[in-house]
Amino acid sequence: MTAQEPDKNRAQLLRDGYVIFRNIVPAGLLHRLRSDIDEIVARQRAGDPTWDTTPQPRASIVNHVDSDTISAFEFVLHDHTYGVSAQMLNCPDEAVAAIQAQVLCNPEFEPGDPQRPGQAWGTDPRNWHRDVRPDMDGPLAALLEDQRANGPSYVQWNIALYEDLILYVIPGSHNRLTTQAETNHLLEDRGTLTPVPQSSRVELGPGDGVVYNNLMLHWGSKYSPQKKRRTIHLGYRSFGRNFPRQKCSLPTGFPNRFGDGTSHRRIAERWLTLCQDEFATIEEIFHAVLQEDDEKFFAGLTMIHPPVEGRLKCLILLSKVALALQQRTHRTGGDRLATEAEQQVCDSMLQECAERYTDRQLEQLVQRFGPVDELLRSGRSRHVTGFLGPTTDYEFEEIPSEMTAETVCATILNRQQRIGGFGTAVPGSS
Repeated sequence: MTAQEPDKNRAQLLRDGYVIFRNIVPAGLLHRLRSDIDEIVARQRAGDPTWDTTPQPRASIVNHVDSDTISAFEFVLHDHTYGVSAQMLNCPDEAVAAIQAQVLCNPEFEPGDPQRPGQAWGTDPRNWHRDVRPDMDGPLAALLEDQRANGPSYVQWNIALYEDLILYVIPGSHNRLTTQAETNHLLEDRGTLTPVPQSSRVELGPGDGVVYNNLMLHWGSKYSPQKKRRTIHLGYRSFGRNFPRQKCSLPTGFPNRFGDGTSHRRIAERWLTLCQDEFATIEEIFHAVLQEDDEKFFAGLTMIHPPVEGRLKCLILLSKVALALQQRTHRTGGDRLATEAEQQVCDSMLQECAERYTDRQLEQLVQRFGPVDELLRSGRSRHVTGFLGPTTDYEFEEIPSEMTAETVCATILNRQQRIGGFGTAVPGSS
């Protein structure tokens, strides 16, 4: 595919879940990117004592970039990455922002097989998986419901600076639950470590890239020190259309990597403002809940997820944010300054928000949003193959039958038609 065919490219992304772009890195930029990325990787490795024992090492572009290596970050704002991502999300550039920028690298040793999925600590991403954790993201069916109604709100990139044949995907799996045939294969001995029938290998030459929907089942097949890997790994999301589950993992001061007054600085500042404005709206939603102000609640909900259809996913994710606020510990100013260089935007906003509430208000938010989260628990701890995360009692795939956007809104607002009950419909919540 070429970047000059936006309608055709988006149609393929919606159908197959991925699109390969040949020479997405301009020929004149490849050598410079290789040099700058190698320097960034060297800096990460020097400060990371676990690098040489990690089977899938990755480096943060933004944390280690400087004026000498700035081309690596500038590429995140390039028309071939940022611009194409906006096309894929069917949004204007002004409503799209990068929220992650990393480099995937080869290990420094020959790693053994990963452990089976669903360990107490989580799931090794070297197994077949979707980038979904039910304890953090809610059940897959809710994510698919929103995507079918409103399209994807996030796209992810792998852009190879050297030949990369590691990624396998199952075309179309981003639009549905896992099939029984796929489940049977993944449950076989070494099934999560071998190609699934109907899967395809993504073959990237130097400068090629693949943009994909990470709800899709995918697999990193073989990580080895024998072949150099420097693959730029980016993520972009939309704002003001539907509320995604992906959070901004860039460091809080990322716009400052660019010089004052430059076009790159202005774009990066806009990205940060999009994140901050959205979180300010979330705060307004929470205050509306505390004040039992239905009108303000629905006004805020409409701002972050305007379509009514597919809104259940947004409400589930809001419940996760509300519960996470109570889990934040208050940091001193010295602690904040010590971690500012690498503190992620999402963590910083969550921490600052938590500090603006009293303990009593946080308890009230848990009382309102907690029943929503509890209904997503089956009471039976397990792990479903094809997902990230640990063994858990959260529902992996299906939405509980009594859970609708209408009953969730009523529960949060403490109105009649609560989850598991009956009563009058809440306006604007269906």
